Parts: sequence; structure tokens; C-alpha cells
Amino acid sequence: MIRRVGGLITLAIALHAQPYTLGNGLHIDPMFNIGGYFSSEFQSKNSEESLTFDDVAVMAYGDINPMFSYLAEFEAVGFYHKNLSTGEEKGNQKFHAERFYADLWLADAYNFRLGKMLTPIGYWNIEPINVLRDTTSSPLYSMLLFPKFLTGVDLNGYIPNVDNVHYHLFAQNNHDLDEEYINIPNTHFYGFSAEKELTNESSFGGSVGEYITLTNQRTRFIQANTKFDNEQWQMMGEMIFAQNNFADNDHSSTLSGYAQGMYRYTQEHAFIGRYEYYNDHHTNYVDNIAVAGYSYRPWYPVSLKGEYQWHSLRDENTFLFSLSVLF
Repeated sequence: MIRRVGGLITLAIALHAQPYTLGNGLHIDPMFNIGGYFSSEFQSKNSEESLTFDDVAVMAYGDINPMFSYLAEFEAVGFYHKNLSTGEEKGNQKFHAERFYADLWLADAYNFRLGKMLTPIGYWNIEPINVLRDTTSSPLYSMLLFPKFLTGVDLNGYIPNVDNVHYHLFAQNNHDLDEEYINIPNTHFYGFSAEKELTNESSFGGSVGEYITLTNQRTRFIQANTKFDNEQWQMMGEMIFAQNNFADNDHSSTLSGYAQGMYRYTQEHAFIGRYEYYNDHHTNYVDNIAVAGYSYRPWYPVSLKGEYQWHSLRDENTFLFSLSVLF
């Protein structure tokens, strides 16, 4: 009986689904779509080489009606890892809730997003899928200085009577939906961000916010970003200044940012250069990083990327190569 029901469900999906195209997911109907992605990475660092089957994710999304939509995304990170120098193997096949939210679309000026979502700051953080990024690695700026996700509410829209300014007012006052899958676990996170579209090719914006970690570290930050993108060139930059107050009454500041340029030689081939700066006064960790990379997309949902990183901390120099696919 169970097999028969399963067969009927599979048949119903097959009859209603639109023809599948790589990268666009499987469209069952407007209320239910299925997609996913994976990425694999080869790394050479300190004369040690490793291979990682890294991000493996599945997504479901759809429009319930013109006012209500949803997205659910579950991801396993470090699915399989092998140290090619020592032969050691390990992996974690547990899937975590990366995004799980609903959107209520009311008007151009105000809409609501509820659940676990990407923190709406800058450019890098709002593009979580490796295959859609231009380099395998992410700037330290985007990983260490604010929570990448928030579990709460985001009020967003275009500011009335102001041309082309989009805003986000977001808040969290509870634990994260999945605290094993967040870079900075916290129970207090508030912020505001806005972006001004100057032309179809350029924009700038910024944000301010505050969060309190589970170890009672309170951080307040101010951030800025700018971007230019046409058919051949892309230039973008982000920076952030954070003031940290710790539970032992110690305090310090952190300054970080990056500037990145990309030249699209053809639609499939691109060359990327990036400079990063990171200065944490609390840990005395200071690094200057230069990245030179190449991206090849035989098809838009398939990406092969290679890069070399030069660090002012010489023992951190790294070569990376990745293959990622969006389904």
C-alpha cells in the first residue's frame, strides 16, 4: 500500500511538473518548487592538500498567493573531507536549517519576512550560494563581524517619497532556529540597512546594528558598501567598523573591508582581483590579503573557479579550486 501511494505521488509530480532545466529547480506548481546545489573544493596550504565535498543543500519554495510566499533551505557543510597529504577522512552529513522563512507582500513601502533569513547587510552576505559567487573564498569581513543569519522579523521596502532607496529594519530577540549553523550565536540582534540605486549599474548603501552573543559580548557596528556592474566590469567594496564590549568589561574595536574587481573576458570567462584588510585589536590579529582568481562558467548554473591568496601572514598563503552546481 505504501509503495502504491508513493508511486501515485511520484506520478502526480511527473504529470504536473514543468520540463526541468538545470539551475531552475523542479517546478511542480507555483506553490511548490524543489531545487538544490552542491560545491566541492580542493585546497593547498602549508604544503598540505585536501579535498572537500562541501556544501550540499536542498530547497523548497513557492508562492501560496500574490501576498504570501515561502522558502526552506537545509544544508550540510563539510559533507565529506579528505586530507590528501595524510589520507585522513572525515565528514558531517547532518543537514541544518540555513533559511526557513515566509514573506508577506503588502506594498512597495512595507513588506514582512518572518523566520530564519540572511542578514540583509551589504552584497556578499545576501548571496549565500557558492556557484553564484565569483570567488571560492569569502572575505573575512563577511564571516567574522556580524551574524550571517537572523531568526526574527525583517520589515523591508522602498522608502516613500525617496527615489530608489530600499531599506531593511530587522530584529531578533530569541535564540537562532539552528544554533549549530550560525557563525555568531546570539539572542539579541537589531539593525537597519538601506541602499540607494543610482543607476541600473551602480548603487551604494550602509547599515548600523547591535548584537549580543551567548557569551555576553555586545557589539555595535557601522557598515558601508558600494557597487558598479555593467556587462564587462564589476567593481564592489564593503567595509565595517565594530566596537566590542566583553563580559569582563574589556573593550576593543575591529576594522575590516574589501575591494574587488572583476573583468568578464567573455560570458563564460572572468578574471577577479580582491584586496582585503582585517584588524582585530582584541586578538591583535591583523592580515592583508590579496586574491587573484579565474572563473569559468560553461553554463550559468555550473561554476569552476580557481584562486590564489597572498597573506601578510605568510604561512596562510592558499590555493583553492572549486566545482559547484546549482540544480
